Amino acid sequence: MAKEGADATVYGNHDVIIIGGGPVGLFCGLVLAQKGIDVLVLEAEADIVPSPRALMYFPIVLHEFAKAGILDDVLAAGYKNQSGLTFRTPASGTNKILAQISLGKPANGSIDYGVQLGQPAVCAIVRKHALLLPNFCISYLTRFSSLQETEDGVEVRAICTSDGVGKEEEKRYSARFAIACDGASSPVRKSLDIPFSGYTWTDWRFLAINIRYDFSAHGYGAANHIIDPEDWAVIVRASNEEEGLWRIATGIRPDIPVEEIEHCLPQKLERLLPGPRPLAYELVAVNPYWAHEKVAGRYVQGRVVLCGDAAHINNPLTALGLTTGLVDVAVLSHFLPRALSPAHSHRWPQLLGRYAHLRRSDFVGNVQKQALEGKLRMHSTDKKVVAQREDFFNMLNKNPGFATFVASTMMETLPEELEMGFW
Repeated sequence: MAKEGADATVYGNHDVIIIGGGPVGLFCGLVLAQKGIDVLVLEAEADIVPSPRALMYFPIVLHEFAKAGILDDVLAAGYKNQSGLTFRTPASGTNKILAQISLGKPANGSIDYGVQLGQPAVCAIVRKHALLLPNFCISYLTRFSSLQETEDGVEVRAICTSDGVGKEEEKRYSARFAIACDGASSPVRKSLDIPFSGYTWTDWRFLAINIRYDFSAHGYGAANHIIDPEDWAVIVRASNEEEGLWRIATGIRPDIPVEEIEHCLPQKLERLLPGPRPLAYELVAVNPYWAHEKVAGRYVQGRVVLCGDAAHINNPLTALGLTTGLVDVAVLSHFLPRALSPAHSHRWPQLLGRYAHLRRSDFVGNVQKQALEGKLRMHSTDKKVVAQREDFFNMLNKNPGFATFVASTMMETLPEELEMGFW
């Protein structure tokens, strides 16, 4: 029910307003709504953004998908990777396998595989399930404008249009808490003056390429890291076998203008794709972008919480970006319902603080290190990195115990008792 205010219309009171309707925002909305929380998602775009983005989902996320009841749909649409990861040289080079990591045995639960599926498809699945819930609502073409805290909640202002180009209307929404899932350039984070420290990679302009080409016919597994100073790449399946979509994440030199990328792409693909010439492939989509390693100075400010890329961002080569954001949601969904409950509502600052501590310390202490090591391992010519890379591959090839340990880190699940020692 809309209520008229002095300078804008107030559109309902909610438990939670989520700013940003990407995969993290949608998944957050779904899991909170499933817990009986009244959720409103505000999204600036007109629909799910179709460009090539994240696509790898590890067991720690798949367990959360199973709890939310969407795992079967994700499995049906995606590719179930049970073979692990292969490190190899480019097809145009020696074209040989350097090492492999087979998936390990799960310590907890029964999920011993990964799933590869494009982010837009996952968004569509999450949204489909969320819209079945009466306490979930999403408003597209609704751009965040500002927010302010009230005595017992937050007030969010947004600019809305009916078609994205017509007359704009400012609307006000109120809730007890707000969650910013609005990406690395987060207007919410900026409005709160929360620092986003770190750096941007300027050695390469990254490319996310969706392509139809039968890599499997030429000996490529479901996930491959191509090791090379120039033609490094991640080559992975991006859909089920029937759809036949693959993703190449690679880079071009930063001095190549964006408008010339299309002309440079055939030469890059000529060096990366295996098989007889002339090559026959279907280029579906290309997304050039800059990669970053950044983290917010704090994940919580008052009644506003940061999740996903709004809180942290890293290069995509280890597939930890969206994974980390979805785990943010899983942890937050453990604490936020308690902050909303009559029994614990007086402790909401401590509950949100616990979320912030757990997630920021994990990103700074673990994710950033893994993301940096993974990127440099693929292309660096630094003598120290080259030596570490050779040692890593030698250990994988010669020490079964080390290979088992590395594989086991991909099988982790989220602890059930996140508040241990908290109460």
